[in-house]
Amino acid sequence: MSVTLLGVTTLAFLFPAPAERPALPDPPRGTGWAIAAVAVFLGLVTLVPLSLALADKWMMEAHAAECRAKGGRIVHASADGRAYRCEPATP
Repeated sequence: MSVTLLGVTTLAFLFPAPAERPALPDPPRGTGWAIAAVAVFLGLVTLVPLSLALADKWMMEAHAAECRAKGGRIVHASADGRAYRCEPATP
């Protein structure tokens, strides 16, 4: 086994080295701008809905705290639970 490996290694050094590859061409101009534009677009697509959802959550929490301070409770008025109203406490 080791003799075969030694023979193959020796034989490999007898052949010429492969030709060098040509240098890679420079990337086309404007590639950086395109990558930056895609990154900004993906950032906006991700962050805008997140900020809107958080703003809605904070608004609902503030409304719920105000309602609880008056002694009422938040009641979901629609089937999907998005619309809410303050139901005053019943005496």
